Amino acid sequence: MRNMFAVYIKEVKSYFSSQTIYVISAVFLFVIGSSFKTEFFKFSSESMRLLRYIWEYGNGGVPLININVVVHLVFNFINFFLLLIVPLLTMRLYSEEKKNGTMELLMTAPITTFQTLMAKFLSCLTIYTMMVMLTSSFMVILFFMSNGQLDIRPVISSYIGSILLGMAIIPIGIFFSSTTENQITSAFITMFVLLGLWMLIFSARFFSYPLSEIVAFMSLSEHLDSFKRGFIGIKHVFYYLSMSVFWMFLSWMNVESARWRQ
Repeated sequence: MRNMFAVYIKEVKSYFSSQTIYVISAVFLFVIGSSFKTEFFKFSSESMRLLRYIWEYGNGGVPLININVVVHLVFNFINFFLLLIVPLLTMRLYSEEKKNGTMELLMTAPITTFQTLMAKFLSCLTIYTMMVMLTSSFMVILFFMSNGQLDIRPVISSYIGSILLGMAIIPIGIFFSSTTENQITSAFITMFVLLGLWMLIFSARFFSYPLSEIVAFMSLSEHLDSFKRGFIGIKHVFYYLSMSVFWMFLSWMNVESARWRQ
């Protein structure tokens, strides 16, 4: 465990010693901040329009807009943009080791393949979680600007969903990073696979039951709606954890086979 912790610290330090992580974080916050601003002003404009209508004509059954719709739309941007961020975070984990020639040293070090893999996974998940939680400042602003009318439960469950999403997609990036020494290739393939898994929900309509249900269930985006509504469903948690275990196993098999070939 001590060796695993040492690798974990080394990987976390390598993230912070690179300018890339600061650029990625800045771009991420800028994009999410812009989407937050856009959705909030759209909400405010629509709310004012409805209030004017009610003032002039009475309610007449016109439903008021819930402030939580802003949270829902912002997390749509957050989760989708994370698909583009994760390949950039994972592309170096094994590809850099191969390119720098340190993979052989890693293979012969007194640490198991599983421990190394877990250390790299946890280090990437740490950076990922920190980036996601930086967006909580927007939720704090929304809470105070709504005079406390914001429902906190969907906010908390949405963050849980985003972190579970990261636990599922980071191992995919790790796997493709372990297959090549070219970081750009690793990032490109990871992004392609993640977008494919995200878009599966749209292709489900082309299949008949029960295959359509299976295809929809395999989509990364299908399981996030429950979290954005404030519900943490067991089957959705199971899906993300299963994806994490599956791709971590593939990564372990790939690295372990390379270790035996040394």
